[in-house]
Amino acid sequence: MIIARSLLGRTLLVTVLTVLVTHIATLFVFQRFYVAPLLEHTIQDRANHIFSLITALEYLSPPAQSAFIREFDDSEGGVIQSTAPDPLKIHSPAPSSRVFLLQQRLRSRYPTTRLWVTTQGQLPAVWIPLHTTHGDFWYITQRQRFDADFPEKWALLLALVILLGFSSVYWAVYRINRPLRDLTQAAHCIAAGQPSLLKITPDIPSEIREVSEAFHTMQHALKTLETNRTIMLAGVSHDLRTPLSRLRLALEMLQSPAPPPLDPLIQDLEEIDRIIDQFLDFARDRPHYPLHLRALDPLAVACQERFVSRGVPVTLDMSPNLPRVCFNELALERILNNLLENAVRYGKPPFHLSLYQEGKSVCLAVRDHGEGIPADEIPHLLQPFTRRESSRGGPPGSGLGLAIVARIVNLHHGTLELRSPPEGGLEVVVRLPIPGQTGPDDPTNRTV
Repeated sequence: MIIARSLLGRTLLVTVLTVLVTHIATLFVFQRFYVAPLLEHTIQDRANHIFSLITALEYLSPPAQSAFIREFDDSEGGVIQSTAPDPLKIHSPAPSSRVFLLQQRLRSRYPTTRLWVTTQGQLPAVWIPLHTTHGDFWYITQRQRFDADFPEKWALLLALVILLGFSSVYWAVYRINRPLRDLTQAAHCIAAGQPSLLKITPDIPSEIREVSEAFHTMQHALKTLETNRTIMLAGVSHDLRTPLSRLRLALEMLQSPAPPPLDPLIQDLEEIDRIIDQFLDFARDRPHYPLHLRALDPLAVACQERFVSRGVPVTLDMSPNLPRVCFNELALERILNNLLENAVRYGKPPFHLSLYQEGKSVCLAVRDHGEGIPADEIPHLLQPFTRRESSRGGPPGSGLGLAIVARIVNLHHGTLELRSPPEGGLEVVVRLPIPGQTGPDDPTNRTV
């Protein structure tokens, strides 16, 4: 059995089957509970009419019979006559006809009764015998009164209604399928590396609109992923080339009588390792950080001491009795390291690390005293692989530090702000929400 594969074909098939089953069930109920009782009543009524005529002719005198036949006029246009029909122009009624059913009903009282069907003028006629002791008479009436065929115009009208119904279903399903075809074409375009031209119009059904909007979101995510991948590949080539060139030059100089010290080589290797770590960290789509309710003070103290041990002048300013917040220790440590590394790399000492409460958040701020950043450049620095033009000729970097910080802060449901104070330098502020103060359903232990 061949089953329709398209949505249009399956919908039409289901519609046709539903209409047919509905019509068959309706016809059965109509035939069983309306037509059959009505037919029984009609046949019995006509049989009683014939019985009445036979009884009247039986008990009337011959003169009265003649007057009755002459003046007889029923509502169906029937007549009574004593002349028998022409045997060459008559035939027996079909067993499935109502005339045959009437004949069977009349035979229940008069077993020899036999009805005939003939043509009289342009209309078929039914000849019904009326047997009396005074002679045989014939009651002649139009066959249409008994066994009318289904009018052709009604058959044509029914066919037209069914055709219009199927046409309406086809049009409706075609309209539904059109955005699906557009969605399929857009998917093929993306698979071929071409931009899709999918449009979401107001007449699209809500379910398909949701699919189309989800497709748009997916398309934007894929475009962003492709852009990041392209930039990442270019960044790897650009940012690693400089330390690798220095390493190659240093390795060649190792063969000279006066080899250079190994410290620059180790620093270049550490730089390469740091850049690769940043690329790998950013390449993770959404890292899972278990968040725990704890104090930020120990983490800030440990980070400040680590940089001071390296000879970096970092001061720490903490407000007393700070509330605890939900954070992941490794993730927050990465934030502090990235912010302080950026401050050391691109700013000037002294460097300040501050921890304080501001409203319903605990703020972690890192500030340097360098040249600062113009306000119009700050939003761009949060984008991946973005570096200031003035820093491209300076210390090497991947342009991912602030982008990684922004992603981690977002996963902690916090905010990140970059601002240049009037006295110069750059200040980066990370705000982490205090549980229980930003909403009634804030958990104290969650994983994102």
